[in-house]
Amino acid sequence: MPDRSSPSSAGIAVLSGQSAEQPEKRRAVRRIQLVATAEVTARDTETKLSARMSEIGLGGCYVDTLSPFPTGTLLHVRIIRDGGAFECEAKVVYVHEGFGMGIAFTNMALDQRRVLENWIADLITQFK
Repeated sequence: MPDRSSPSSAGIAVLSGQSAEQPEKRRAVRRIQLVATAEVTARDTETKLSARMSEIGLGGCYVDTLSPFPTGTLLHVRIIRDGGAFECEAKVVYVHEGFGMGIAFTNMALDQRRVLENWIADLITQFK
């Protein structure tokens, strides 16, 4: 689960460690802590949620929300950072009731992948 004590200003990033004790932390791609605005829409109901995103990686992100969508929900995700935006299709892969949800990116256009790769490269460079 993300650290709830971190500041809520946009643009803060720290490399995130992985824990063998939590299944959601055993991922193929490391995530980086980044506070940004996330707009998440359930594809079947068009229910839209505006929330804070706290971790991101090439494979997915973590969205902080008191009312997460159920595991398996198919989504459209839009993340807004520094005047730019990243969008793709996604799926809820785990839920922390009352705290948030882990989302896996499932269908990403090449131009959107480049946006995400550039963000991650910028964040890693800032903290070397």
